[in-house]
Amino acid sequence: MGSEKRRRLCLALVLAALAACASPKPHKVSTGAADVDCGVDTSVTDERCFERTPEVSADPAYTLHFVEFDDQGWLYPGPKDDGYIAEMGSAHGQLDRAVEDVAARLARNERVLLLVYVHGWKHGAAHDDRDVKRFRQMLSDAALLDGKRAGRSVVGIYIGWRGAGRFSRSNPLVYLTFWTRKNAALHVSEGAPRELFARIRALRERWNEGDAGRPRLRTVVMGHSFGGWLVFSALSPAVLELFAKQADAGDSAEAWRRARLKSAADIVILVNPAFEATRYEPLYRLAQKVRLSEYEPPSLLVVTSKADAATGTVFPLGRFFNTLFQRPFVSDQEAYAAMRTPGFVERYVTHSLSGERADASKCPGWRGDPGAEEEKTRSARMLENGVREKKHYDQWRAYNNKSLKAGWQWQYCGGTTLRHKAHPPHSPVWNVVTDGTVIPNHSDIMGEPLHAFFRQLYLDLPQ
Repeated sequence: MGSEKRRRLCLALVLAALAACASPKPHKVSTGAADVDCGVDTSVTDERCFERTPEVSADPAYTLHFVEFDDQGWLYPGPKDDGYIAEMGSAHGQLDRAVEDVAARLARNERVLLLVYVHGWKHGAAHDDRDVKRFRQMLSDAALLDGKRAGRSVVGIYIGWRGAGRFSRSNPLVYLTFWTRKNAALHVSEGAPRELFARIRALRERWNEGDAGRPRLRTVVMGHSFGGWLVFSALSPAVLELFAKQADAGDSAEAWRRARLKSAADIVILVNPAFEATRYEPLYRLAQKVRLSEYEPPSLLVVTSKADAATGTVFPLGRFFNTLFQRPFVSDQEAYAAMRTPGFVERYVTHSLSGERADASKCPGWRGDPGAEEEKTRSARMLENGVREKKHYDQWRAYNNKSLKAGWQWQYCGGTTLRHKAHPPHSPVWNVVTDGTVIPNHSDIMGEPLHAFFRQLYLDLPQ
């Protein structure tokens, strides 16, 4: 190939890459209302839903707010702020509208289930993003199951940030952004997301005053990949504070439950989190000092797949070079943790989760995702599965009887078996290692077996 042809080819590749660059503008720039039904299906087919927040679904009834941040963790500017352009619309008010909606529901004496999701690398808040579509289904499932079972209003908050940087997900150059997006997630976590979580915690302190068995505001926070890093960075101080109250003050089981109801969330879930295990060490150490007299579901659940090449292979390789000027480490143990994520450090692992050799008779009639399923059919299947999961949960309660022994194991509906491997069986932290039968790779975290496990674990919380 001649030099001129090579130059033209290089120019064409550069132009193609630049054409696929993502704009730093927010995706959700108009305010939503109940005038348009923006449910699981219509949110990706009705153009009126594409840029609005919140999305309000009529049946099943849920409300989905989007709160978007730039790379510094700032909200986007408003019309009177420096940097505002018309394309940013009303994005500046996303955080206020989300919190005020939850507060208004509580003031109307509603019981609320609040689900917060933070996406990871290569994702964003576009209406057709895979994580956005699956989160809508999670909210729909919660409305079908918890909404009817516990009489709760279901509200979701999808935290959007620029998970692909300046590139769109379709741009092949997005794979070069792994480390820059990790740094961006840390910057974002130190910004306005802390305001959001602080205001949610204030609502929990205000409204979860009464019966510990029937809390007004139930809160689940979930982060994936660098979204897991964002969540951990923003919420680990609150989790440490909760653990310290029991470890150093020796609170009773009842006091622990009440403190948990007023903490930042009932449960924080990190899936394939992409951050170095040295950041996890302080929480791990304090968790060892927490001695719960009875079984309680974990306050922090970390799930990492051994099939995740991004955190299992790429991450340690990148950290080898990133830490060249941080050496020497104090110990080999510290050096090992600095190169790996928490799920790939064996001394942190508490449980294993696998779908291998599942016994279908443990949860008869439960049906998995057949693929290419219409949403109406999927919802009907979820309702049927929910009945079976609740029945199976009653067997779990009889099995554990508020006390678990070392080495315990349990098969959940959906075919996953959880096995206790190490550390106190009543630990408030579960660092779970799973395999490709549950999470096939870094990004495919929305499979039915994993979410069935989450749903059944949620039943352990006071309803």
